[in-house]
Amino acid sequence: MNEWYKGRIVLVGDAAHAILPTAGVGASMAMKSAAVLAEELTRTDSQHVELALERYVRRRKDRVFKILDQSRTMGKFAVVSNGLLTAVRNEALHFLPQNILSRYFHDLLAGPI
Repeated sequence: MNEWYKGRIVLVGDAAHAILPTAGVGASMAMKSAAVLAEELTRTDSQHVELALERYVRRRKDRVFKILDQSRTMGKFAVVSNGLLTAVRNEALHFLPQNILSRYFHDLLAGPI
């Protein structure tokens, strides 16, 4: 979604940013977004709720879109409908250095919430 809130209604998690299951981080991203939303709401009073929602979106949107892009890239690699390409991919994974996958997930999860 491009807009995560309207008035005092706000979207969190998959309602705002559904991340492909291939990334394996959808639930943690939703919890991080909920934590940021709660933090912003505790910093304001009832007259400035929309400002808190705006700050929540500003803090999360770039990070979430980065993860969305990465999950789409991983999805193209993980979900292959051609049997030959699937076999080649599966065989190639045996030769992929572990540090490449570790770095991918570290980069995926690192950074401020």
